[in-house]
Amino acid sequence: MACAPQHASFNFFAVAATTAIVQQREGRPDGGAAISMGAAAACLPSLPDILEPSLHPNHRRFFHSATFAVGMVFAMHRVYKWEAEGEWEKLARVLLLAAGGAYLAHLALDALSAKSLPLI
Repeated sequence: MACAPQHASFNFFAVAATTAIVQQREGRPDGGAAISMGAAAACLPSLPDILEPSLHPNHRRFFHSATFAVGMVFAMHRVYKWEAEGEWEKLARVLLLAAGGAYLAHLALDALSAKSLPLI
């Protein structure tokens, strides 16, 4: 099972790479956004473990499931498509994308472990 430092480094690279790819596809200059989003995601290495603390090896339930991951992907898509108007909305959008990316990166790393993720 991965520990918080492993999750933090994986979150950084996964979210930074994803941000860079999305910005390149959209033809937007990077301007450091990939590094910033990766750093924000690295600060949130264990979001799923806050909801389901890893008190024992079989702690993975709904918030560590493949079903929840699919729901997170849908929610992230909605947040990504959100056209924020005010400065606070833009900040909220960026924070939600970073937190969602960190959550999904955590689940991806857990999925690669021996215990994997439950379906539901």
